[in-house]
Amino acid sequence: MIKTLKQITDIKAVLWVNAFCYYFRRLWLIGTCMPESIYARYGLKKALAVVASIVRQLFDFCGKPLYLLAFVGLPLLVTLQPQTMSRAFPAMVQILFFLNCGIGSFGESQIFTVTRDKVACIKYLHMDARTYLKAFLAYKYVPFFLYYLPWLFVSARLLGATLLQGFFLWLMLLSFRMIGEASQLLIFDRTGKVISRSMAYSWAVIGVGLAGAYLPAAFGWSGTLAAVLLHPVSVVVYVALGIVSLWYITVGYRGYEEKFHRSIDQNFLLSTLLKSSTGASAGFKAVEIKETDAKGSESAKEKFRKLTGYRYMNALFFARHRRQLVKPVYYRLLATAGLFSGAVAFWIVNREAAVRLSTHLTSLLPFFVYIMYFMTVADKAARAMFFNCDKDMLHYAYYRQPQTVLRNFQIRLFRVSLYDLVIAGAICLAALGFCLLCGTSLFTMDLMLFCVTILLLSILFTAHHLCLYYIFQPYSESLQIKNPFYSFINVLMYVLCFLCLQIETGGFVFTMSALGFTMLYIVVALVLVYHRAPKSFRVK
Repeated sequence: MIKTLKQITDIKAVLWVNAFCYYFRRLWLIGTCMPESIYARYGLKKALAVVASIVRQLFDFCGKPLYLLAFVGLPLLVTLQPQTMSRAFPAMVQILFFLNCGIGSFGESQIFTVTRDKVACIKYLHMDARTYLKAFLAYKYVPFFLYYLPWLFVSARLLGATLLQGFFLWLMLLSFRMIGEASQLLIFDRTGKVISRSMAYSWAVIGVGLAGAYLPAAFGWSGTLAAVLLHPVSVVVYVALGIVSLWYITVGYRGYEEKFHRSIDQNFLLSTLLKSSTGASAGFKAVEIKETDAKGSESAKEKFRKLTGYRYMNALFFARHRRQLVKPVYYRLLATAGLFSGAVAFWIVNREAAVRLSTHLTSLLPFFVYIMYFMTVADKAARAMFFNCDKDMLHYAYYRQPQTVLRNFQIRLFRVSLYDLVIAGAICLAALGFCLLCGTSLFTMDLMLFCVTILLLSILFTAHHLCLYYIFQPYSESLQIKNPFYSFINVLMYVLCFLCLQIETGGFVFTMSALGFTMLYIVVALVLVYHRAPKSFRVK
């Protein structure tokens, strides 16, 4: 098994190194530093593979606190009051039980996940299925749970629990993951079906999991299952079940050699890759064209008769994508109206505090930086552009001409910016309405800076998504996100926005810093597009 584990590690590391070299060589200026002969230098690539493995482990280790912050910390920060902080750890147990033990354990299976290296090892290299799966599960789960343990200890202590309770929580996650894998293996053995590939089953698990994890927030996190889940008797029961499940997976099940090959259906390879591409499957499904969309664009042709060239083509594109792009704008406007209604209610309940807040609106800017990140429709627009237009058009040489690429970029950036500016304008109007209600002057420096920053933030996130799309063109024809730098920059932007939530008060310094960063980022992104897009905007 150790030899197989080493082979799996080597295969994954080499694939990562080759992808890294490929995309690094296409970076502007610094890419020329790496010669094409890098692919033939075995010793150097082996050293890079070791570095890649270490980097991957560091990312996995650092990813655990980010996961806990996003799916546990943020909901608790929003829903808990200072007087109810004693419920924080029970709430964390509730969330992790339904997300990790429910959705994570029973909604997916590492045994039946179809990956390129699994297909290669089982189908083509004819490795022993049992040995491969034991090594593969060790590769996946040993680091996964080892990296979880210290962060669960830290989280437990921060939320007022003991280290023993944190350890019990870790045992619960580990045991249920084994129980989930064994359950799906048993169902496959009895029926020949991989239940986690059933859409109805998957959506049912997701629905129950999300409801169980977050519905208790509506009741102030009272009545959670934490007391039962972390009771010593419960711990003993599911640890025993976990051990039995692990034995069944690794030793007890005798059908790997006979039956497991049937589960490696390469038709599921694409869907597995899409799921691993940061939600690419659902993302492209959301921008598919329906018959009603096509009919709507046909009726809109009359409006665009005076347009020519790429202005005409893009006008038809946006007319055909009204459902995918305009409807989300309406939803965000409704959310803004709801936010304004909440502000009015706050004014009714506590007028003095409302007036005080209206005179210091810049103190809310850290919160709005994070909110504006999710308000943009530019990410969805970029996916629609690739899926329903560029994926096919980029096969034609005239469409890849530098002037064509940049002309389309200009038209699209302007149009999507209008969508996001409508949302930002609605937020500014809500702020002005709140100030008017509170009797605060509409011509204060604070209010002006607040509105200018909100408007610029909408342009920032529009430029961020569209510029990254044109600089890297990260999607392949199989709808995977193929460029690691694209994913890294996207994650980095999200982390920066999330860190803004940790700033307790905005103030003038934060506002000016946000304005400066926004303008600098937009300028740099646009310069990079004009230098890189004509060369990099291709089908991968």
